[in-house]
Amino acid sequence: MTSHKIPFTKMNGCGNDFIVVDNRQGIMDGFDLPLFVKRVCARGTSLGADGFMMLEHSDLADFKMRYFNADGSEGEMCGNGARCLSRFAHLVGAAQEHMWFETLAGFYHAQIHPESQHVSVGFPDVILDDLKLNQAYPSDGPSTLYHYGWVGVPHTVWIVDQLAAISDRQIIDWGRLIRYDGIHFPQGTNVNFIEVRDRHNLQIRTYERGVEAETYACGSGSTAAAIIAGLLGLVEVESPVRVHTRGGILQISYQLSDGLAQEVKMEGNAKIVASGELLPDAWL
Repeated sequence: MTSHKIPFTKMNGCGNDFIVVDNRQGIMDGFDLPLFVKRVCARGTSLGADGFMMLEHSDLADFKMRYFNADGSEGEMCGNGARCLSRFAHLVGAAQEHMWFETLAGFYHAQIHPESQHVSVGFPDVILDDLKLNQAYPSDGPSTLYHYGWVGVPHTVWIVDQLAAISDRQIIDWGRLIRYDGIHFPQGTNVNFIEVRDRHNLQIRTYERGVEAETYACGSGSTAAAIIAGLLGLVEVESPVRVHTRGGILQISYQLSDGLAQEVKMEGNAKIVASGELLPDAWL
């Protein structure tokens, strides 16, 4: 693989950044993908990113999304990544403005808003009984209670005060403590810290599993937080919630019916910032 040049596009959704590759022709065949991804996502020594995505052929939808975290682990799904890959798929002619795509977490719908950088992604229904609210946690965590939900990937939500004033070091320390808590979360978890601004606005900071750091935004985490905050009565239910991430604003909407959160939709930007070729020194 040393002679390859790999065309890529660099994208980000609210600052959550990705290396995107069109793999419909199998240009990544033969690579040790976990090792390759870990190397090209390394900041400073390579291109650097929170994650790596491949657009692939699907027999069941417009395309397949394959997502890898920066540590080389393959993820089920990524909300900000989904918006970016949807815009990329439209750009390269793999999908129209309305599209369906396949992930390890199921099928998702997306809509391109061509007049802007924005993309909307529709999530599968969330089963409310699968959400675990008001769970007790030992006193060494950020709160004595947490809330848990699976929105494509596992998420915990922690309600805190003065979120913006919490140091980066503290977010990372709490994030690692919880993410690697094998008793409560044997498969690991993403860790979302939220503060309620008012009935329509949340502020959020996220420590992401697989990136093993705080990221500028987490789309699925923001979605989980908006649904959980609604069920807790902290924000208006069935009304769009503006989730303020460090990298921008995501708008989350959903409807409650028959024990489900339905028509779950996340809208936010998906920026195309660069394109070029990854050269062998990026992964060797």
